[in-house]
Formats: sequence, C-alpha cells, structure tokens
Amino acid sequence: MSKKKKVWPGGVLTAVLAGTVLVAGCSTPDNTPEASPSSAPTEGTVATASPAPAEPYELKWLKAQDISKPYDPAKDVVKQAVEEKLNIRIVPEMVDVQQYKTKLNLKMSSGDFPDVVRIDFVDDFQKYAQQGAFVDLTDLINEQNTPNIMREVPAEVLEQAKVGGKIYGIPYQGGPGAGYRWNLVMRKDYLESIGAQTPTTLDEYYNALKQIKAENPKVIPLGGYTAQIGEPKFANNSFDHIFGAFGVTPGFFTQENGKFGNYDIDPRMKDALLFLQQMYKEGLIDKEFATIKEEQLRTKLYNGQMFSWMGWWSTANGYDTMVETGERIKKGELAADGSLPDQNDQPYKYLTLTASLTGADGKAVAPAGAPFSQMHAISVKTKDPKQVLAIIEESLSPENQMLTVWGIEGKDYKFENDKMKAITDLVDPQTQQDPDGNYRGIQSYLFAPGLNGWPRYLESLPLRASEALDVAINNPYQISDASNYLDSPTKIAKLVELNTMRDSVFTQIIMGADIAKFDEFVEKWKSQGGTKILEELEASFKTKTGQ
Repeated sequence: MSKKKKVWPGGVLTAVLAGTVLVAGCSTPDNTPEASPSSAPTEGTVATASPAPAEPYELKWLKAQDISKPYDPAKDVVKQAVEEKLNIRIVPEMVDVQQYKTKLNLKMSSGDFPDVVRIDFVDDFQKYAQQGAFVDLTDLINEQNTPNIMREVPAEVLEQAKVGGKIYGIPYQGGPGAGYRWNLVMRKDYLESIGAQTPTTLDEYYNALKQIKAENPKVIPLGGYTAQIGEPKFANNSFDHIFGAFGVTPGFFTQENGKFGNYDIDPRMKDALLFLQQMYKEGLIDKEFATIKEEQLRTKLYNGQMFSWMGWWSTANGYDTMVETGERIKKGELAADGSLPDQNDQPYKYLTLTASLTGADGKAVAPAGAPFSQMHAISVKTKDPKQVLAIIEESLSPENQMLTVWGIEGKDYKFENDKMKAITDLVDPQTQQDPDGNYRGIQSYLFAPGLNGWPRYLESLPLRASEALDVAINNPYQISDASNYLDSPTKIAKLVELNTMRDSVFTQIIMGADIAKFDEFVEKWKSQGGTKILEELEASFKTKTGQ
C-alpha cells in the first residue's frame, strides 16, 4: 500500500495570478512592520547605484502561473522593479498552477533545481531535505545576520520546520498570514433590546442568551456555525467559543516538555460538554445544530430567527446585508429590484462581532490553523547560497515587501489619509495589461515572505471585511495544534475514525445523553489508536528537535 501524501496543515497557498490583486480570507497581525508611503520605486526610476555596482544575481525561478491567461514576464513592470530593487535578474520558468508539483518533482529528480524551491507538501520537503537537495541554513539564519527573516518567522516556528534538527527552509503561510479566522457573531439590535453590551465572558454571554430567549421565544439564541454551502456541521464546530472558555478545543493535540496530549480526552472537555448539555436543555441551542447546512442557517438569519453563531470572518458582511434585507421587507422598504446598495464600506448595521469569550479563570483558547503552509528552500545547486539568502533577507524589509506584495506606489496602490488602497482597475481583465501594454505581476514575485502576512493588508480590505478579519486575527487567545508537522503514521490512518467517534459522542452528550459516555469515549480513543498517536508524536518531536 502506498503511503498517503501529507499536505501542509492549513491548506496550500494558491498561486496568485499575474496582474491581479488577491483578497484572501486570511490574516495579518497588527504588529506587522509598516512601510513608509514613499518606500517603493516608481515606474521608470532606477535604484541609486553604489560606487562599484555588482552585476545582478541571476535567480532561476519556477513560477506557477495560470497559463490560460496572457502573460509575458519580459513586459512585467513589477518584475522589473523587483529586479532593480534587489539587484537580481529573475529567470522565470512558467508552469501551470495545476502542474506545479509535478513539474517541480521532475526537475528535482533530474537535478535541474531552481535556485529557490517552493514546496507545498510535508513529505516532499522532508524527503528532499534528507536527500541533501537543500542548503543547511541552521548557522546562517539568526538575529544578527537575518533580522528580517527572524522578524517574519518566530524562532519556535523555525524549530517546528526543522528536519533532523536542522533548518532547510523558510516557512511561509501566504497572503495575510497565519492565525485564527472566526468571530462570534451576534445581533446587536437584540442585545440592545435587553439593555446589554457585547459580552466578553461566558457568564455574560449565557445570561444574554437566557434573556433573549425569555423575551422572544421564537429567536434561537445560539445557532449552528457556517462554512461552505451544503456542508453538515458537527457539535465541535458549532461551539468553539464555549469550549474555548473552558480552556479546550476539540481535535487539537497539546505538548508540554515533550509530553503530548489531546483536548478531546481532557477532563475540562467533560465540563464543557455538561455546560452545553444544560444550554441545550434550556432551549438556548438550535435543535438542528448537528445537521444544519448553511442555506438553512441563511434562511433563519433572513427571517430574524437567529441571535448568535460562529462565523468565518468573510461572511459577516453578507449576513448583515441579509438581515437588513429581511427587515426592509417586513417594513415594505426594499427597493423594487430587491437589492441593497453596496454595504462593504459601511459599518455593520445589525451585527456585532467579538473574539473569544473568557471563562471563570479569565482565559480562553481559540483554535488557529497551522502556522505555515509552505516551505521555501535554497537549492544546493545554486552558485552562491549565501547571496540567495541575502536576497531573501533584503526582500523582507518593510519597504521591499510593499513592492513585492503591492507593486509600484502610485500605479498599483496609493495612500489616502495615510491608508493604503490597492488600485484594482488598472489592468484590463481580458488582456491582463495596463493602458501602456505592461503586465503587472502583483504578489507574483515573492521570496518566502514569512508568516506575519502582507504589510498593511487590513487597509487593503473594505471596511466591513477589515473589521471582521481584525477581530479574528487579533484574538489574543489563539493556539496551534502541537502535532503540526510531526510524523505519526497512526494519526494518518486513524484520526478520521477517532474524530468521527468524537463528533458522534459529543453530539449525543450535548443532546442529553449520560455524561458517562465521555469516559467511555476516552478509553476507546486511547485503545483505538489515540495512545499510539501520542507515542509517535513524542518520538517525532524528539527527532525533529534533535533531542
């Protein structure tokens, strides 16, 4: 039986098409270093020459591209500006986005390595690193010599990314960075009706649910959560904010001093389930929470039947508009064509968003995704690995990130009242060219830009999206799964089965089953692969950290 490929947790970053501006559903922490408004070069300018300018370094680059759309790198003015700023000459080899992995593996097997290699799969990165394909960067990456890289990639994440205790690549999350993506969403008009502020603790939230239920029995205080249309949701997905207030989150592995555990079998999980069971008994939870699909939730929101739910950050604007549409219909105020004006840059009218609810100890946990989804490594075949690392380091300065991410100031982005605004109408969507016939590869020539995310990303979003993402990614209680990037064959083979069992048991308990089922589940979890997974994670952790 062939071994199943492991994909980086958190998903694979989709290659950004040349000439477009990506608005991704991800994050960028508020401590991302900002560039000055005049940081990037303007078209036609030449970087100030040094007394003895060095020849541009030739950098071979395997570039993932949507080949169904027009593009000529020789006419890409952003590429030219990046080359000029970093004193490099990029030699791009175009490969279709869908064929990137296949093409890279062929090149790696033939020894025709690009200078900088982007790897999207855990197994591939570990395999090639162990085969000696990548430069050992362990002694080259440090606070003194690579401060930009160290600012973008925390030391603990570099530790996670090691193979055999050595650094062979630079982790990259892509887009606006790594982090939590969920908000607790509530109808603020319902809160106002009971004279309450947006709750921040579990006790405040619970009391608000009870008051709203008492005043309007037809309103569901807590509904199922949402994601893709048509997907069923399970108990653990609906109640992240409740579990988090008890200091647990379903499915996540924990690690302390090399010893691994899992929140699914944590005694605090039992307390959280008992609390949810009480909420369900009191009618505070949607009776359909275990099977609800997004289109059903939308109907309940549209009809004003829902007070609160867990929502992906990018959905809040649509839900606010949906609620407003329903309210206008009730009042006979909806336009003849049934539409509302664009609401993206207006404050939320009916919703309020908040981060995690804290528990009795004043703490919480929020289940963030994996801290990185790719690795960028330097090939051992490159003529000067230290120079390539220096190019990556220079590209990660705040001002150079403005260029590699957003393009040329005044053309691809501008500043209004000290706020960055991406210019999205410069490129013709049919020709992919600007009025001068230039291609503009925005976000297309990035050299491993770390984990903090693209600079000034929140500013690039419309008001509502920016607010929702800001609340989510700046949630102070985020945690990552301790099993990320560790090897466990049993986890690959058994985790789906264990998670399915968990979802079933937790749902039954919430809906009123004897809490003794939790203790039975813990024993089954351990005996049906859980204990073996913990042992394998501990062994992998020791190997990865060189212990």
